[in-house]
Amino acid sequence: MKNKNTNSQNSRKKIYKHDIKIQQSNATHKNKIANGEKAYKLLAMKNNISTNKAKELIDNGMVSIKGKRLNIARTILPINTHFDVMQDKSYIIFEDKDILAIDKSIGIESYSLEKTYQNYKLINRLDKDTSGIILMSKNDYFRQKAIDEFKQKKVQKVYFGLVEGKIYDEIIIDKKISTTKDSKAKSHINKNGLEAITKVIPIQILEQKTLVEIHILTGRTHQIRIHLTSIKHPILGDTIYNKESKIKAKRLMLHCYKTSILNYTFQSKSTIHEIFDIHN
Repeated sequence: MKNKNTNSQNSRKKIYKHDIKIQQSNATHKNKIANGEKAYKLLAMKNNISTNKAKELIDNGMVSIKGKRLNIARTILPINTHFDVMQDKSYIIFEDKDILAIDKSIGIESYSLEKTYQNYKLINRLDKDTSGIILMSKNDYFRQKAIDEFKQKKVQKVYFGLVEGKIYDEIIIDKKISTTKDSKAKSHINKNGLEAITKVIPIQILEQKTLVEIHILTGRTHQIRIHLTSIKHPILGDTIYNKESKIKAKRLMLHCYKTSILNYTFQSKSTIHEIFDIHN
């Protein structure tokens, strides 16, 4: 009889300890939620979307907090954090029997457009974080013709960028570039690299920033971004070449505004002030 009572008491003690552990675990979880939560989980909860979709939006640079891009999906944030989520504003600006011109939003890999617009092939590419004019071809003959124009440097492209610091005069940047391509591409100024020439024209000074018009005479990977960084006027919102910037930016402030190729000229329909959300 005594053994039965002892076993019963031990059983009750185990249940009691188990209940305490559950209560402690719940209290810890509640305390964690009260103090903060991972950014992607918080975004999913607030926007009523899946955690996978929330993480994708953050990874694609579409989410900002108080005007600054959110870079890491697992960042612990306060529960009352307010997120600004940019919408995909890609749209077709021109189409005929040979060519499709798209004004690409940020956060979209160029190659993914071939899945969105099936039976079309890319003529040129833009970085995922760069918005603007991108071209696709409807047939191989025209595509090769257009690619040859790029190779012969006959294509004219006009970019706009918002950079750190004040630029008062036109600058020609003639610095060779080399690029390493591991999981992500990164370019470097290298005297043994490939020729790269960028022309920078100041348009408007905005406090400690300058809106610039940019022309590239060559087309190297991240050419504009590394060239402007090399003269200590990096592009705002650049998470590769301008990580330590103290100036807030909700996106990479680089946009391909106009492209002229063969007998075509394509231009974004919005003004650059609208695209960069400049109110000055």
